[in-house]
Amino acid sequence: MDKKKIAVFSTGWSGEILYQYLIGLRDGLKEIPVDTYMFLNHAVFGPSESELNGELNICDLPNLEDFDAALIFANGLDFPRKLEEINERCQQAGIPMIYTGKDDERFYFAGSDNSIGTKALGKHLIEVHGAKKVWFIAGSAENMDSNSRLEAIQEVLSEHGLSLETDDICYTNWSPYVAYTYVLDRLRRTGEKPDAIVCANDTLAMIICAELGKNGYRVPEDIIVTGFDNEMLAQIYDPSISSVDQRFDNVGRISAEMLTALFHGETPERAHRVACEFIPSESCGCCSAKDFGAIRRKIGKDKFNERVFSSNFDMKLTNMERIILQGNHFNSLTESFKQLNSNDVQYEGNTFHVMIDPLVEKSILENQRILRQGGYPEKMNLVYSKDKGYVFNTNDFETRKLVPQLNNHGENRFFIFLPLHEAEYTVGYIVFGDDYEKIKDSQLLRKYNERLNIILNRFFQRLRLDALNQRLLQMTETDAMTHVKNRTAFETRLGDLQAKICSEYKPEFAIGVFDINNLKHINDSLGHEAGDEYIINSCKLICKTFKKSAVYRIGGDEFVVILERDDYNARERLLTEMQEEMTRLKTAEVPIFERISVASGMSVYEKDKDFNISEVFNRADASMYENKAIMKHNK
Repeated sequence: MDKKKIAVFSTGWSGEILYQYLIGLRDGLKEIPVDTYMFLNHAVFGPSESELNGELNICDLPNLEDFDAALIFANGLDFPRKLEEINERCQQAGIPMIYTGKDDERFYFAGSDNSIGTKALGKHLIEVHGAKKVWFIAGSAENMDSNSRLEAIQEVLSEHGLSLETDDICYTNWSPYVAYTYVLDRLRRTGEKPDAIVCANDTLAMIICAELGKNGYRVPEDIIVTGFDNEMLAQIYDPSISSVDQRFDNVGRISAEMLTALFHGETPERAHRVACEFIPSESCGCCSAKDFGAIRRKIGKDKFNERVFSSNFDMKLTNMERIILQGNHFNSLTESFKQLNSNDVQYEGNTFHVMIDPLVEKSILENQRILRQGGYPEKMNLVYSKDKGYVFNTNDFETRKLVPQLNNHGENRFFIFLPLHEAEYTVGYIVFGDDYEKIKDSQLLRKYNERLNIILNRFFQRLRLDALNQRLLQMTETDAMTHVKNRTAFETRLGDLQAKICSEYKPEFAIGVFDINNLKHINDSLGHEAGDEYIINSCKLICKTFKKSAVYRIGGDEFVVILERDDYNARERLLTEMQEEMTRLKTAEVPIFERISVASGMSVYEKDKDFNISEVFNRADASMYENKAIMKHNK
């Protein structure tokens, strides 16, 4: 069988259950040659619609025609429009889809049967603990998992002659703040106390337990609180959270079985459901079969190692910010990431890629807001790329390939893709390779991604400001008519040369002074427009002669050239060529304002004689006036 490619779409907010699912999927596909591409975001509902869109943009990255199947881990991915877009792209690509967390009859489904575990939880609260008044803390109104849990609780209550009133249900959009604010406000406002608060996930349950404790309520003595997902953190929390284990490891294995059948040309059963299991624990007043005391003691012992790693991780992020922000041009990003990955690769690992949209560099150079709003370009700037320790040095990279690889054979590979964005605008993406543990510790992954986004946005904004300042400086130092440098730029340059003269470094240069002849005559006889054209043509001749030197217009008809390197070495020849060109123009059949006549003088800096730049300039100026007198006499 040829090696297969599968795309997985999910959110990093469901890290632990996503990790369980991916491990089950990995173990179930051990005998199948397959690479897994995980497109991960941390989108949340909130005031910033642009940030949400920027995060979800990572879902648009893969060309699904290059894949053999797509898995949508919809638990927490509560964005119907984006899910439907993925559905349409999969159908257009002609690849099968397997959903988890949302059963859509159009597609294959592998997921947990929320109702079995939730009904067991509800019966336990009523029949064991005598609960009659229940509040339900829901996720979002569109989330099928949350809604199925709510329906199961309502059904159990109804079977026991009880009910949930409208006010007993709070839709939080998975926000802990909304959850505990609802609970505390209602307790203070009405004075009524529920027997149990059933939460749609463990995070909501833990935050409510914490806030109840701060306000004098005991869990479970005063109020029972339950969760859902049976996360490890919920198990070691005090009190340990009574919860429902969705057995996502089994869901992952079932998804692998369905994929295996599809890859062999078979048609699996459309929907598979794994029964959830209710796990009573301390937050409902029950003892658990698990020894939470031993678990907590172990966690306490591990705390030191976690603190050391966390401290090192924070130092790494700070160091990343320092090194990247030291760069002063776009290409310095590559050197920054090389430096960052030369020693400390503890987090990035041996496979790590940083891709930047070429429009970012173009927007900096052209000082325009031309960033891409949605989608990705055909080619990316490969800012940094390392696969299994081998560093790629290419720049342009075909986006459709997603990641450079040493080869596409051998062991199964696993890649995590995260978005880089500036609000809703595409900046690029990063890739971590062959490390499932990053999904498990999703908080660190999110922190790394968020910090890098902030750092890069600051870096690019600084480059834009630097480019703008350079443009402004160029405008203040540029002559509006001739577009060569003006007197302000000339005086700045003299200051730089004077500083070199006063230092141990003695520069090698000459100063040429030029004054246009006949300008008053042309202005008086042909008008100032012709006079301006005459000035411009004279300037062009000076620039054409001294191609490698800075030319300055320091007065209406006065120009200065500072000759260095090649022009300095060829100064006499160049001055002769300029004079020969003016002689030719005298007899040429051209308008009078093209018959250039310019007086010139030149002086070389003598390091043993000249202690002030003005001495060199004055000699050149005097030489120019001598030449002007000769030209006037010969005329």
